[in-house]
Amino acid sequence: MRTSLICLFLCLSVFAAAQDTPRVVPLPLPPGPRKHGILSVFGAHREEAREGKFLVTPFFLPAYSPDIAFSLAGGAIFSFRTQKSDSALPTSSIPVTVTYSTVNSFIASAGWTTFWLHDKLRINALMQYKNTRDAYYGVGYANAISTSYPDSTHLIRSFTIIQIRPLWKLRRHLFGGMSLEYSQNILSQVNAHTAHDPYYLQTGQFIRNTGLGAILSYDSRDFPQNAFRGLYSTLIYTFYQPQFGGNTEFRALDFDTRFYLPLSRYKYHSLAFNYRARYDFGEPPFTSMVSLGTSQDLRGLRFGQFRDFYENYFITEYRHKFYWHDRPTRWGFVCWGGVGAIGGDFRSALFERAIPDFGIGLRFEIQPRLNVRADWGHAPLGGRSSSATYFNFLEAF
Repeated sequence: MRTSLICLFLCLSVFAAAQDTPRVVPLPLPPGPRKHGILSVFGAHREEAREGKFLVTPFFLPAYSPDIAFSLAGGAIFSFRTQKSDSALPTSSIPVTVTYSTVNSFIASAGWTTFWLHDKLRINALMQYKNTRDAYYGVGYANAISTSYPDSTHLIRSFTIIQIRPLWKLRRHLFGGMSLEYSQNILSQVNAHTAHDPYYLQTGQFIRNTGLGAILSYDSRDFPQNAFRGLYSTLIYTFYQPQFGGNTEFRALDFDTRFYLPLSRYKYHSLAFNYRARYDFGEPPFTSMVSLGTSQDLRGLRFGQFRDFYENYFITEYRHKFYWHDRPTRWGFVCWGGVGAIGGDFRSALFERAIPDFGIGLRFEIQPRLNVRADWGHAPLGGRSSSATYFNFLEAF
């Protein structure tokens, strides 16, 4: 299985290299005079971005999800160029978001996408803390459908993660690096059903993961945070060991491929495809098992409902920027459809029981090529159907 995934990764990389011929990417026309209005506070700052200046743009929006109910999310996106004189260096960005909900859930998150040394070094990082109402249905598709919500699923989870991934350029578009991860879960107010679950009894209320992994990545995207064309394909294998300071022992294989297809030579209309597979081996805690329903995958599912050792999903998303008199505006929309699957082995996770999902989203460009997004997703699952709205910076993938 691992051999076949590596072969697939190499085939996609060869395909991308074959397609990597020079193209002229149409650039938006310069904006007109700056307008004075409420949205002028969130100016796109095109000239400052071209010069590589440090930019800060705040934003806030309400949202709803079945997990944390109604919430208000606010934050800012920081962008800069680590070497102002290098106009070919991609823009680094750090979105910071703070969310508070009507059920007293609190989430603070910061994601780093940074480019250094003329793009010979990339450092990506995630730092997040959340104290929130959570739901554990059990492991597997059958439990996800049959477990009573919320009486048999409710618990409170305090979660912290620090993840750092430095990548060094090996050759054009090809990067290699490592993954360093520390995460901690503290569970409380655990319901009686969960308290007798074998996967809960495996680790109890305190779970600490410490992981060290290797990364091989191919990236030909024209703009990593919001690609219009290109291919991104990465393979990550991580060891979680008690010798590193945790109390868990398992391994995780993560394969993530994204392809971006422009639909117009002159306008920003495109299709984005994302296939992702993650497989856990050994004895992963249930809090670390793959789970659908985040703001980056099948948006609309209740997070934590569908979890197991193996996961696959595929999403197709149409991205459309609005134009006014052939000039690009800062507004756009997306619509997507996707399907996922989970299972205890490779075959059952290969869409044996498909989990469908679709949705629409609104985009507003707060800095050049950096969007704030509001998405609404729906998962039609009969009596277990769910919907959710999401607020976030940058695209889902």
